[in-house]
Amino acid sequence: MEIGIVLILVLLTLNSLLSMSRAALVNASRGQLRQMAEGGESAAVLALRVAEDATKLLTTLRFAQTFCRFGIAGLSALILTPRLELLLGGWLALDLQTQSIIFFVLWLFGTVLIVNAGEFLPEALILRAPEQAALTFAPFVAFLEWLLAPLVQFSLWLSGRVSSPVAGQRVPLVTEEEIKTLVDAGEEGGAIEEDEKDMIYSIFEISETWARELMVPRIDVLALDVDTPLTDAVDAMLSAGHSRVPVYEHSIDNVLGILYTKDLLRAYRANKLEGGLRPLLRPAYFVPETKKANELLAELQQKRIHMAVVVDEYGGTSGLVTLEDIVEEIVGDIRDEYDVNEEAYVEQLSETEYIFDARINLDEVNELLKLKLPTDDSDSLGGFIYGQLGHIPANGEKVVADGAQFEVLVVTGRRIRKVRAVLTNGRTPAAAVPSPEEPETGRKPGVTKPLPQLEGNRHE
Repeated sequence: MEIGIVLILVLLTLNSLLSMSRAALVNASRGQLRQMAEGGESAAVLALRVAEDATKLLTTLRFAQTFCRFGIAGLSALILTPRLELLLGGWLALDLQTQSIIFFVLWLFGTVLIVNAGEFLPEALILRAPEQAALTFAPFVAFLEWLLAPLVQFSLWLSGRVSSPVAGQRVPLVTEEEIKTLVDAGEEGGAIEEDEKDMIYSIFEISETWARELMVPRIDVLALDVDTPLTDAVDAMLSAGHSRVPVYEHSIDNVLGILYTKDLLRAYRANKLEGGLRPLLRPAYFVPETKKANELLAELQQKRIHMAVVVDEYGGTSGLVTLEDIVEEIVGDIRDEYDVNEEAYVEQLSETEYIFDARINLDEVNELLKLKLPTDDSDSLGGFIYGQLGHIPANGEKVVADGAQFEVLVVTGRRIRKVRAVLTNGRTPAAAVPSPEEPETGRKPGVTKPLPQLEGNRHE
C-alpha cells in the first residue's frame, strides 16, 4: 500500500515537471533564448534547439504525460477500491460489474486531481519567468525526446500519413488569423504602430493578390517599336525616366524583349546607331493575369529580373508588373525623383465628397468610403462605372450604388479619367490622410496616396 502511494506521488511530481517543461519551452521568447545562446550560454543553445521543433516537443510531452496520468489514475483506483469495498461491504455486495464502476469513478477522480493540482498551478508559476525555466528544463526534455524517440517518430509518421497524404506537407502550428489577432492586440497595447500593422496585414493579403491588380495597364505602358531609331529610343526613355521598357514588333501584343536603359546608352556612347534595337533586347518574362503576387515575387527574385509582361488568356499583352509594384503593395508607395509630379488619386473635398482617379482599385474605394461595391467583374473604379452604364460614358454621367453617387468628371477618348464620389447615405467614411495646403487653391484635399501621371505610368 505504501509503495503504491509513493509511486503516485512520484508520478504526480513527474507530471508537474512535464507541465512546467511545456509551459516554459512553449512560452519562452525565442529572441531572448537566441541572445543568450549567442552569448555563449550552453543551456540556452539546448533550450533553443528543443523549443524550435515544436511538433516533436509537444508530442514527446503528450506521450510522457499520458503515461503518468494512466499510472496515477490506475494506482489510485487499485489503492482505494479495497477500502471502498470494506466501507460498502455491509450495505452492498460488490460483484465484478460494481467493482468496474467504482474503479472508473476513482480513475476519473484521479484524472481531475492531476489536471488541477499537477498542471494548472505549476504552469502558472512557470509563466512568470519562462526563459529561465526553459534553461532548467531543456536537458530533462532532451532526455525524454531521446528516450521516447521511436514512439514519437512512429506517431508523427502515422499522423502524417493519415492527415497529410502529400509527402512533406505540414500543418502550421500558428494560423494567419492567430497572427492577426496578436498584431491587433499589439496595436491596441501600443507595441505596434498602425503602419506596421498595415504592413503585416499586406504580407498576408499579397498571397491573394493577382498580377492584374498590380500591373500598369497596357494603355499606360511606354513601349517601343523594334524599328524605332536608336536616338529616338534614347530620347523616349530619358524623358520618361524608365530604366526598362518592352519592345514589340507590329503590335504591343507581340513583345520581343525588354530594352534596358544602360544597354541603350552603352550602344549610344559607342556610336552604334545603325544596328537598331533588336540586338540590345533581353528576354522578356511573361506571366498570366492570374499569377499570385507572392509567387511572382519569388520568381522575380529567383530569376533576378525586375519586370514581367502580364498576358491575358488569349496571349495578348495586358500590362507590366515590376518588382517595385509588388514591394509597394506591402510597404506602400515608393517615390523617387521621377515621381514629384504625380497626381493624387484620392482628393477629399469634404466629409462626404471625394475626387478619384478612375484607375484607383475598387477595394480601396470600398475601404475608404465604407462601401460594398462588387469587385468580381472589375478591378478599378472606372471599370465599375463602365459595367454599370454599359456604354462609353460622357462627362457628367452618374452612377448610384450602395448609398454613393459617382459622377464622371473627365473622359479622354474612351477612357474615364476623373470621378467625383458623393456619399448619400449619411455614413462616415474612413479618415483620409491630410496633405499640405496647396498654394494655388489654399485647399487641403486630404491626399491619401499618389498615382503616377495620367500620361504614362512609371515602370522600371
